[in-house]
Amino acid sequence: MHLHKQNRQLTDEINIKKSIKNNKLIYRSLISKVIEIIYMVMLFGILLYMITIDSFLKIEINNIRTLIIPFVTITICVFIIYWYIKNDKLQREKNILNSKNKLIIEKYLLQLTDQREWSFTNNSDCVKIMNIPMWQIQIGNYSKLYIIYDNDDLLLNFSSYGLFGLKFPVNYICNRNIEQRIIQKIKTKIKNAP
Repeated sequence: MHLHKQNRQLTDEINIKKSIKNNKLIYRSLISKVIEIIYMVMLFGILLYMITIDSFLKIEINNIRTLIIPFVTITICVFIIYWYIKNDKLQREKNILNSKNKLIIEKYLLQLTDQREWSFTNNSDCVKIMNIPMWQIQIGNYSKLYIIYDNDDLLLNFSSYGLFGLKFPVNYICNRNIEQRIIQKIKTKIKNAP
């Protein structure tokens, strides 16, 4: 029940008009985003510090082997920061929506709720948000599928959440892959519709 309440609060915090305009999920409140950033810095900063402090202290310019672990650590940090920044991006499929195609998409989303135990936290005319249990997709506490209708365009974002309901950027590549598979499945269903 607590997770459902948390999901409802998250749904209410998304500014749909700004999200469509900026092509990424925009939250009504900056507080949750600031808390998320602090959480990410603390979690990954402390973790990386604990793992690599010894390696950074033993760097010798003349010995290339002492540079490997610090270089890998910095590279991982750069990727995590990049994934975090890009995590809210909405994938836009242009000119895919019409009244017939919307019905096909609605039917497909209902199939997902039946077949995979996904559930709607928001199912309005222009916004669909689905909650996906952790054990079905990847690491994290749960994932969400955001679908926004913008005239003839379909906007989609698949995001993972970790502790305290904050975005979890480590699944970035997997999330983008899932988005592409969902879009392909929707296009296939539209193409094969009578």
